[in-house]
Amino acid sequence: MSKREIKSGLAERLRADIAAGFYRPGEWLRLVDLEERYGVGRFDVRQALAQLATGHMVSHVPNRGYRVAQTDRNQRDELTNTRLLLEVPAAELVLEQATAEDVERIEGAARAFDEALGTVSYPEAQKLNHAFHHAFYACCGNRTLIDLIHELRERNLPGEWNLWAMPAKARSSSLDHLEMVEALKTRDRERMAAVVSRHLTRWREETPGKG
Repeated sequence: MSKREIKSGLAERLRADIAAGFYRPGEWLRLVDLEERYGVGRFDVRQALAQLATGHMVSHVPNRGYRVAQTDRNQRDELTNTRLLLEVPAAELVLEQATAEDVERIEGAARAFDEALGTVSYPEAQKLNHAFHHAFYACCGNRTLIDLIHELRERNLPGEWNLWAMPAKARSSSLDHLEMVEALKTRDRERMAAVVSRHLTRWREETPGKG
């Protein structure tokens, strides 16, 4: 990869690392550390962080710098409600349009995540989780919808860190993935809507506070 390619793709690389859990919610992102990790200059790091701040992946604190975004409960509720409006209809589109090859690919991603649980680090598990969701929505047929779904999902991922520290949370997510595959195989709309809704809202049951 050329120096120019490294610089131009810095924001996406940093976004992917935040989504995968390499940086914790609220963690300060020191410029010198990012320069060393990604092999770029300070100006390039600042540009990438400013870009991610507009997408709410990081937050800027005047006179202090940038840190990974921390979503409070109200923000997570709003994100979840918006995701429900997008992802339940998108899952119906997947039911309508997924080919046998698509189903096989989606099931493979679900099983890869399931088999990795308990044997890989949080970032590696999150990458596999991310891959499942990308595989699932890839065949819904609406590129704009797909991009919105993944953008909102990435904004919510830092809030998943503490919950994913519990093995039961990761296992529950995997069981949801596998049930989504079964609903896809049988083209069961009601089951699909129910499991997608449960998948998106389970955190409310596992996080103290009023839902």
